[in-house]
Amino acid sequence: MRPITSRAPIVALLLIVSLVAAGCMSEAKKHLYKAEDLFEKKDYQAAREQLLQAIKLDPNLLDAHKALANIDEQFLHKDDEAAREYQIASALDPTDPKLLQKARYYRYLKEQEEQGDKALGEVKSGDLEQGMKDLRAALLATRTAATRAHVIQDVADAIPIIVAQGDKLAQQQKYVDAVKAYEQALRGYILIAEADKQQKLAPDADKVLRAIADAANKAGAPDMTSPVLQDVLSLDANNKVANLELAQVYLQHKPPDYETAAELMERAGAPQAEVTKLHEEAKRQEAKMRRR
Repeated sequence: MRPITSRAPIVALLLIVSLVAAGCMSEAKKHLYKAEDLFEKKDYQAAREQLLQAIKLDPNLLDAHKALANIDEQFLHKDDEAAREYQIASALDPTDPKLLQKARYYRYLKEQEEQGDKALGEVKSGDLEQGMKDLRAALLATRTAATRAHVIQDVADAIPIIVAQGDKLAQQQKYVDAVKAYEQALRGYILIAEADKQQKLAPDADKVLRAIADAANKAGAPDMTSPVLQDVLSLDANNKVANLELAQVYLQHKPPDYETAAELMERAGAPQAEVTKLHEEAKRQEAKMRRR
């Protein structure tokens, strides 16, 4: 025959646990109500701190997660934190379509950041051209300032890696490959300027402009730089280095294009005597062509 054991200790223990849980919940709601008062006063940071306290006491307090997500998203612009809270809230209440929509939206933003990170990884692994293409695609797909800033930083991180690869190739006298690498770096500078709505490249780009021109000349193919130099000037028309280097390309045409070179040199702020000399050469060239 089984010994009869008293259920009283078990019942008492369950009662204690329930009371403790109820106490925590009660305290959690106090913080939630304080947060609501602070929100009405537009003290969003203080309201946020109260909500964090509420969640610490009761991790399943749905209203606290929803309120925290709203404050982080709409008022404090903490996108990562808002994303986390919407994910938690949608898991606590999977029947709320608005929460589910917000959770999906933030998952999409995270995917865009991950695409940028993946493209940066391609650059690091040596696939420069594909990496830059994918970085551009990721940047164009961004929908928020925070996500855009994340991908722009990926592009900025990629540029010195690409330049270092170009320098290494130039040292190995693989000049054609060096030109291709430097071109990708310059396209990175262009991408950042366009994303930031700037009409000027970062000053660091000047060094790369000189490097690509030097590598192209050593490769015996100065025209290789024309497309990217023209793209630079379509954005940053008064870029001194790009104008000077493109002028040198036109001077190496056969026959030399003195007039275009003169215009580029003038735009670059070259001494007037040099510009005048090129204009005179252009006139002599034209007269010679007429005599033929």
